[in-house]
Amino acid sequence: MKTLDELYQQMLRQAADGKPIDVDGDPKLIDCLAHPDDHPLIWRVKPCVCPPDEKHPCEEACSWGAIKPSPDGKGLVINDAECVGCQACVDACKLESLKTSKDIIPVVQELHDYDGPVYALVAPAISGQFGPDVTIGKIRTALKHLGFTGMLEVAVFADILTMKEALEFDKNVHTEEQFQLTSCCCPMWIAMIKKLYHQLLPNVPGSVSPMIAGGRTVKALHPNAKTVFIGPCLAKKAERKEPDIAGAIDYVLTYQELRDLFSVTNIDLARMEEENVPHASQSGIGYAYAGGVSEAVAMTVSQLDPDRKVPIKTRKADGVPGCKAMINDILAGNRDGNFFEGMGCVGGCVGGPRAIIKKEDGKACVQAYGQEAQSRTPVENPYVIELLKHLGFATVEEFLEKSDLFDRHFD
Repeated sequence: MKTLDELYQQMLRQAADGKPIDVDGDPKLIDCLAHPDDHPLIWRVKPCVCPPDEKHPCEEACSWGAIKPSPDGKGLVINDAECVGCQACVDACKLESLKTSKDIIPVVQELHDYDGPVYALVAPAISGQFGPDVTIGKIRTALKHLGFTGMLEVAVFADILTMKEALEFDKNVHTEEQFQLTSCCCPMWIAMIKKLYHQLLPNVPGSVSPMIAGGRTVKALHPNAKTVFIGPCLAKKAERKEPDIAGAIDYVLTYQELRDLFSVTNIDLARMEEENVPHASQSGIGYAYAGGVSEAVAMTVSQLDPDRKVPIKTRKADGVPGCKAMINDILAGNRDGNFFEGMGCVGGCVGGPRAIIKKEDGKACVQAYGQEAQSRTPVENPYVIELLKHLGFATVEEFLEKSDLFDRHFD
């Protein structure tokens, strides 16, 4: 019987060649690969053989209470509605009985069969992921070669949300006792607050993530478009399905999935023509690493209101234990700040579980790319202002008052 990985490679090659899927193997695994939305985010590919009277490593690794004993008492089940996609359970399973969802095969089929536009939205951590000679411009050319209509950098929408969060901070924080929590870009951080620290939700601005903002923007301007987010994060696959924001993003791919597609199509990225269309500021690009969000918002707040009586004072944490420790400090009154950034992965998005290179190298590549940006913050970024006008916002103030497109309403 073929393994999941063997079926995946065979099916991906057939899809890339524009052929109907025709493979022999476990029907359940084949269906998981062909129709991932019909299955949970975490796939069980082997029976669990852990002793039934002991706590299983995957259960211990889950911080979200998503893994529980099955109703028949013969193993464990993963509640997809509670799973945030951190993949800690997959890493904890020494027998490799658990695998993560892959969306690449239906995406490739869409590129062949869909009559409308298909846009790729790439997360800023992509810098350096495919080698030192592979620029953002070369990746854009390669994606168009694969059939994508175009490629947008999600850092542009990070710029827009930086502006939104800075305006929210300037509007809402006026005393030493008031504070604001972010980062909207990390679904694990938001899940942690929603599930474990619900009492702090009033301190979280109701902003969607840059991924969702990008998808909504594309669909506002091109209603029949398909949107494909590409990043280092498995949790984004869970985020796109959340009921209050579903529909903005049609598929989520990881950098590793994209690498697999480049491999089976024999695309030599280093030889691609350069199509560089810089739109994001250095601040938006910096969302890719821990501390980048708080730095971006702090600079923007200072530009919007340099003389404010209560200056912004940021504090950041990365990794689930670090985020929990920071939140517990807040609850204990040991805040030492008024703007708090949390990232679920150590190092931020560059340390995501589906990144290709080491997080230290990823951060260095992102910072180098940010240095090339034509503007430092979204306030200085003419493309952001122009994009907001295309979306119907005549002024920045109007954007804050009527930014429903980028709003999120937490329960």
